Amino acid sequence: MSKLTRQVWAEVSLENIAYNVQQFRELIGPGCELMAVVKANGYGHGALETAYTMIAHGTNWLATALPEEAVRLRRGGITAPILVLGAVGADELDVCVAYDLAVTVFEPHIARLLSRAAVAQGKTAKVHIKVDTGMGRLGLLPCDFAPLVELVQSLPGLEIQGVFTHFARAEDPDLEYTRWQWERFSRVRTDLAARQISVPFYHAANTAATLFFPESRLDLVRVGLGVYGMYPDARRPLKLKPALSLKTRVAFVKRVPAGSAVSYGSTYVTWKETSLAVLPIGYADGLSRGLSNKGQVIIKGTYCPMVGHITMDHTLVDVGDLPVTIGDEVILIGADGNLEITADTWAEHLGTINYEITSTLSSRVERVYL
Repeated sequence: MSKLTRQVWAEVSLENIAYNVQQFRELIGPGCELMAVVKANGYGHGALETAYTMIAHGTNWLATALPEEAVRLRRGGITAPILVLGAVGADELDVCVAYDLAVTVFEPHIARLLSRAAVAQGKTAKVHIKVDTGMGRLGLLPCDFAPLVELVQSLPGLEIQGVFTHFARAEDPDLEYTRWQWERFSRVRTDLAARQISVPFYHAANTAATLFFPESRLDLVRVGLGVYGMYPDARRPLKLKPALSLKTRVAFVKRVPAGSAVSYGSTYVTWKETSLAVLPIGYADGLSRGLSNKGQVIIKGTYCPMVGHITMDHTLVDVGDLPVTIGDEVILIGADGNLEITADTWAEHLGTINYEITSTLSSRVERVYL
């Protein structure tokens, strides 16, 4: 039986992934380890496929948000250390121990349950304890931190592998808030040292801090969007290469007269005779409805506007008098010569961030690895 292949796909350049990893490896130097964040299906790029490439080119660790994301990596043959960054539920701890996943801990109850799970399996569970220095999300406040560390130390079957925090505004050129968080984390480190508590890995730096706040690199850095060739803001201190292109093919073309209404709500009306190309991609694929009447595509070396409301499965493009035919390739994210549309382009239209764009590409979009 022949394989069904949908005419919507994302091309992922593993060569560019490898290049980006090497750029960060050179930046942080040999005394610091690199943790690549592959949560949300590798920010939409494909977690397993990109993880193999990252590890082959100098990544020491991987990080996911969820235990099930990490389990998929293990079942796919990944043996590198994996840290689950998110909150782990009580019913997920046995799996974390069984698959040798490092667990983020920030409250005593989960620490005790993790200890029981590790003892029951005759294993030692690795723990990274999170301190909230100003993100306001997961983690204990610095004033409550040391007692949890001492508890984890006392529990059988647990090993403190790391202590970490997360910066809330490291992409802000004004580093005042980041420095304040850094000072709070530094005090935690000093306090633990005074208690003669040794921690193999302290980590704080995300992509932005790795790029713009070098003193925070410590024992390892957690790089997410950067390894996929995206930047946290308009600054470009490191040459990175975007790894993902989004493409489709024209499904239908028709000539319409001036005054023709387009798509639901008739939010676009042609002002002259023109040709409309129908693309078999919509918001169910991750092409946000917010790009309606705002976005562009590249067809035959020309920018063409998306017109009318983007629908669940289709998008209309005004191609004017271009000789477009069914089956012609269309670039939604990517480059053709000097023309380029990036995840940042979409993000600017939508008032969001570039890695939300790639992370929300759905499973209906086939990933093709180059």
